Amino acid sequence: MFIKNEHSIKISIFILGFTCLITQIILLREFLSVFNGNELVIGIIFANWMLLTGIGAYLGKFADKIKNKIKLIIPAQLLIGILPLITVFLLNYLRNIVFPPGKMISLIEIFFGSLILIAPFCLISGLLFTIFSSYLFSIYKSNVINKVYGIEAFGSIAGGLLFNFVFLFLLKTFVSLEIILIINFAVVIILLLSNKKIITASVLTLITIIISVVLFINDIDSISAGYLYKNQEIVYQKDTPYGYLTVTKTADQLNFFENGVSLFSTENTVSNEENVHYAMVQHPNPENVLLISGGISGTVNEILKYNIKSLDYVEINPRLIEIGKKLTDNIIIDKKVNIINQDARLFIRKSKIKYDVVLINLPNPANAQINRYYTIEFFKELKRVLNKDAVISISLMSTSHYMSEEAAQIHSVLFTTLKKVFKNVIIIPGGRNYFIASDGKLSYKITQLIELKNIENEYVNLYYLDDALVSDRSKLIEDALTTDVDINEDFKPLAYFLQLKYWLSYFKQNLLIIGLILLIPLFYIILRLNIVNLGLFTTGFSASSIEVLLLIAFQVIYGYVYLMIGIIITVFMIGLALGSIYLYKKVRINLKRYYQMQYLIGLYSFVLPVILLILNSFLKNNFSVHLIFMILIFTIGILTGIQFALASKLRTINISVIAATAYGSDLLGSAVGALLVSALLVPYFGIIKVSLIIGLLNIITGILIMLKTKK
Repeated sequence: MFIKNEHSIKISIFILGFTCLITQIILLREFLSVFNGNELVIGIIFANWMLLTGIGAYLGKFADKIKNKIKLIIPAQLLIGILPLITVFLLNYLRNIVFPPGKMISLIEIFFGSLILIAPFCLISGLLFTIFSSYLFSIYKSNVINKVYGIEAFGSIAGGLLFNFVFLFLLKTFVSLEIILIINFAVVIILLLSNKKIITASVLTLITIIISVVLFINDIDSISAGYLYKNQEIVYQKDTPYGYLTVTKTADQLNFFENGVSLFSTENTVSNEENVHYAMVQHPNPENVLLISGGISGTVNEILKYNIKSLDYVEINPRLIEIGKKLTDNIIIDKKVNIINQDARLFIRKSKIKYDVVLINLPNPANAQINRYYTIEFFKELKRVLNKDAVISISLMSTSHYMSEEAAQIHSVLFTTLKKVFKNVIIIPGGRNYFIASDGKLSYKITQLIELKNIENEYVNLYYLDDALVSDRSKLIEDALTTDVDINEDFKPLAYFLQLKYWLSYFKQNLLIIGLILLIPLFYIILRLNIVNLGLFTTGFSASSIEVLLLIAFQVIYGYVYLMIGIIITVFMIGLALGSIYLYKKVRINLKRYYQMQYLIGLYSFVLPVILLILNSFLKNNFSVHLIFMILIFTIGILTGIQFALASKLRTINISVIAATAYGSDLLGSAVGALLVSALLVPYFGIIKVSLIIGLLNIITGILIMLKTKK
């Protein structure tokens, strides 16, 4: 007994959504690792993904000219299963071929590199949406675009839940992709059987079994990683809720990476000593010390050279500690050392212990997650748990003997932000530039203080350092700073924005010029949209923008977002599915209701900043924070789903054209929102103002639709 053709098509639509969501999450993580990414990279990948999918959907408007659509659906479904595995492998394989090891990758290279790699998958997935809409129209003789949209969303929900709660914890990346391949091949077999292609289905079943055996007996994850980390022995790889961890070995040195970003390396004596002693010697008698990250590299050993009473070492990812214990001797089992696996900011908010020295050993504020340790809110939280005249240390990249304009801006912002909280701030140059802050006295005479405390070091001592030279270099850096800068805030990550500008300065690329080049063709497209699709463009822009805002806000408030990327997308899809299939029926289908929904999205955007400020200032309960964020993302998902369903019903032209232009407009708006908000608007204006801008944009679009309705 064969499955009815319409049912097999619905299964195919469901699996399309299932595959797309899991593939999107995996590719996003892989691109972050390969390109050492930040929120800008996330925005670029999201933008390219939605833009290409929208183009694919638009190309599908010619679907009505294809009589036997099954002949197109079957190979497309096979490719949807195969392409994710090929794309991720090529990403790792080509990284060090196209871009030599150690080379910084420019914004343009990331944009076009990701565009080319994900184009086949996204174009086909978008094309399938329009073809499915057209095919079901031929069966039901009515417009069911919203049902295709909803079924695909339900598939995304299933994919998100399975990935976040099963695949992430139990399976490696390529094993997950191999399962996706098998599932899509199985769907094609069902399609063939429903169309009574028994021989073809039997052959494909045999091919599926052979491919499955070949894939599962080879560890493709290790093979792929070998291409990515050339000339390094990979000793550990693990996907965790906090990031994808990789440990490599070169000679006797272990290198720790999280999402492709270098955290630290062992056997780096100079770095370990600078991370500790520049700050520790400033305090006359340090007893309680707080270390934020980096303890595995060897800094714990350096701290224990002092006669301290306790050391609280905070590392959010417990896997790092487990690896450190297995692979190094740097995790010391000492009664003085207390290892805490928690977000450092959450720990500090709840801590009742007062500290004499706090050492913050983190990379540059190259993303919003790290930026939250460079903000005035964090320094104020830290001040609460400090003893009188306590000392803190935080660092930025070294400027050597020359400080560019961009580097001077970043240093000025951090210096000014620290000065708002601490009376004294000095900068000690070394492998990095160390900002030492305290309400007590501070000194540039590092080696003199080391001698007084009788600390034995290999590098930070009078034989390698000259106090006079350190003082002169420090003064040169401090003289290059300006006080005419804004401070760095949680919801206005200025340091992250300036770090982004600093990165772009290596390639002589101006973010404003790049933005203008992209906006010119965009304005041309927007002007050509009819009033219904303009509403969808704005809705798509708002939905993706709000997703980005909530991801960044959650990161600021709670500390990590790696696991939450998939969960937030999944919850959004739940709202989207309910809104597009069921809840839109509660709304009368006409242009008046359409622009009223636009106003409602605008109102949501105006209220959002108030909720986020309350969360950041007052609400500390973990469950409540998670619940409110889920409600917020679920709500915008519902509003987006209802608006799409209304838009798909408002027009009465060719069904393929409706599906292609509606889906394309939605995705184009989403692409612009993801890129513009993450790359420019949030860093420059901050989360609060951006949310208000989104609200205003919806109100203006609603007014335009209302005026059109009256005409």
